[in-house]
Amino acid sequence: MMGRRLLTRGLLSAAVGLNLLVLAACGVERSTGVSSPGGSQVRAPREFSGIAWLATEGNSTGPGHDAEPREVFLVCHDARDNDAERDLPRLAIVRTPVDPDGISVEELHVDFPSVPNDLESIARLPGRDEALLAESNADGNDPDPTIYLARWDKNLDVEIAGSVPWPKTPEPLTNVEATAVATVGGRDYFVYAERAQGSDTTRINMTRLTVRRSGAITFGRKWTSVSFTAPEPPGARPASGLDIDTKGNLYVSSAYDPGDVGPFDSAVYRAATVRRGGPLGAKLAAVRPPQLLARSSGLKVEGVALVSGSFPIFISDDDEDYGGLLRQLRVTEPAG
Repeated sequence: MMGRRLLTRGLLSAAVGLNLLVLAACGVERSTGVSSPGGSQVRAPREFSGIAWLATEGNSTGPGHDAEPREVFLVCHDARDNDAERDLPRLAIVRTPVDPDGISVEELHVDFPSVPNDLESIARLPGRDEALLAESNADGNDPDPTIYLARWDKNLDVEIAGSVPWPKTPEPLTNVEATAVATVGGRDYFVYAERAQGSDTTRINMTRLTVRRSGAITFGRKWTSVSFTAPEPPGARPASGLDIDTKGNLYVSSAYDPGDVGPFDSAVYRAATVRRGGPLGAKLAAVRPPQLLARSSGLKVEGVALVSGSFPIFISDDDEDYGGLLRQLRVTEPAG
């Protein structure tokens, strides 16, 4: 069944001031708490735990009506399957800003075959309007962690076309926040990394992937792996987000998370490459040392997304009690 859109740009009472109409366009909402006379309280968007680029909306709306292009992303929320969060939306469509109103957020009510528990990453299939939505396994507490197949049409209506349990992995599946899909030589490969809480090192793992039009998803039995150590920030989870460009470069975010009110800290690296060769038909090679592309002090980056498989690169943040954030990175490279 096609997912039903719930727009955060809802209709407001005529008695509500124009300032609230502007805030509603940003995806924020009125609070039910007490506010001062003539004032209001607003909320930031919910946390953005994973992200995938969907489309670039057009540069114009007709002759003489130029409009700024907008990048459109699918994001997931890491709501748990418990009494407090079971009925919360798991997905949203987020658009980049074109004016001071900021980003727009459309929460989606999509039918899943089971209640998703801690969706932490989205891995788009290159060249297709499909993506894998991966449950993290929630520190090993999920008895049946699942990977879902999402599809969308030209109107960006999203549906869940299939699901499958996580495959047998080369190391214990504990808490995964970083997944991606690469296409090499016409074949798809699933890539993931444990967030590795308490360590500065994780392993990037890759296996064959087949996604059929019926929605069936199958993984290979053989894996290839390389290690990745995050030089900074100190104390960070080494892998909190992942994406792969069309040239096979793997971009990994690392995030420091001391608690729900921070302070947070993050970095984004070019950590590895995927190329033809090896027993699987594709192989991983670590970038030594990892190439630091950006630092994001004060933010907890949990997703990275390339636009159509190349730069620019965007980040999604799960800043816990501060809410969600979407930003384009300014990428700087070391001399030489």
